[in-house]
Amino acid sequence: MLDDFRFSELTEIFRNSVYITGLVIIMMLIIEYINVATKGRRLDSIRKSPARQVVLGGVLGMIPGCMGGFAAVSLFSHNVFNLGGLVAAMISDTGDETFVMFAAMPGYALLIKLLTFLFAMAAGFAINAFMSKSIPKHFDHSLEIHSVHGHHSEQLSSNIFHNIRRLSPVRAAILSGIVIFMLSLALGLLEHSHSGEEGATCIHANEISISEYEHHHGEISEHEHEHEHHHGAHSHGNIFGERWLNIMFIFIAGAAFLMVLSVTEHFLKEHILRHVIYRHLLRVFTWTFGSLLLIYLLGLFVHYDEWMNDNQLIMLFIALAIGLIPESGPHIVFISLFAGGSIPFSILLANSLVQNGHSGLPLLAESKTSFVKMKLIAVAAGLIAGMTGYVAGF
Repeated sequence: MLDDFRFSELTEIFRNSVYITGLVIIMMLIIEYINVATKGRRLDSIRKSPARQVVLGGVLGMIPGCMGGFAAVSLFSHNVFNLGGLVAAMISDTGDETFVMFAAMPGYALLIKLLTFLFAMAAGFAINAFMSKSIPKHFDHSLEIHSVHGHHSEQLSSNIFHNIRRLSPVRAAILSGIVIFMLSLALGLLEHSHSGEEGATCIHANEISISEYEHHHGEISEHEHEHEHHHGAHSHGNIFGERWLNIMFIFIAGAAFLMVLSVTEHFLKEHILRHVIYRHLLRVFTWTFGSLLLIYLLGLFVHYDEWMNDNQLIMLFIALAIGLIPESGPHIVFISLFAGGSIPFSILLANSLVQNGHSGLPLLAESKTSFVKMKLIAVAAGLIAGMTGYVAGF
């Protein structure tokens, strides 16, 4: 089977990994800026309203990445959130995988975020209805689990012309990386290869669409798919087509470029370099490349896609189990599998409901009991979603 391995496939996997990693990091840069820019808001008023805690928790969980989850854990540890608010945040939070999903399949990413929010609301209000609404008192109110923002008076923006005149090596390197990524998008260097057959499991940010998903599940014919493919239906005919998304991502990268050019040196080094690039760039690329390569290599030896389609219940429980891991990275495998048509949407949704990236790590460190309660409730939500999808066939 190794004779079937083609260097072109490895190149395609590498190109897709660079594409996704670049989009993930750029979106993280913007989220980091927004997160710090909106810091310092007084949230103590929600302590008296369990309903507001649930809604705010769900909204915090909708923020891409783990920032919203960290904020929810901090509010819980500061006796502002009850268990309902915490669970709502953790169920709607899909961790750093949110960036990967929006880069790989924006349409489905929006659907997943909407559904996880709805499940979060249902779980949070159910907890408030059947369990104690009181705020936990066993935490030290002065405890701060995760310092995201630094000082409340931190200055974000600096004079652009001053920054250009005194361009630091760090700023120059980050700006150069963004420019290279923008040029790669504009010149089509990261576009999906259309010559020959590509691996079914290779994620590409602009190739995942409902039509492609149906094709993998045999709902449209091979002839129809080829006709759409050769005439650019996926690439040019809708807002999630390759060309339009590349244009949109160029503008997003341009916004990140201006942001990096305008921020202070402190924000540049502490937030962009240390919080985003050092923590996430290599890990996102490694997990993305590793997942795509592993799935491709497995496809050379076994027909795992057929096995998964025939054993969806087993895959559901695997997805729930992997979701318990309080870390971003392993869950990218399920994004890859869904993108290649090997698992149904309901299994990806179930995994998304249970996993919350590494937002749960500070909660695990501070209160193992609360972490276990939160995960058990999330597993119940994931099981309901997965079983419903299994019975309904989606």
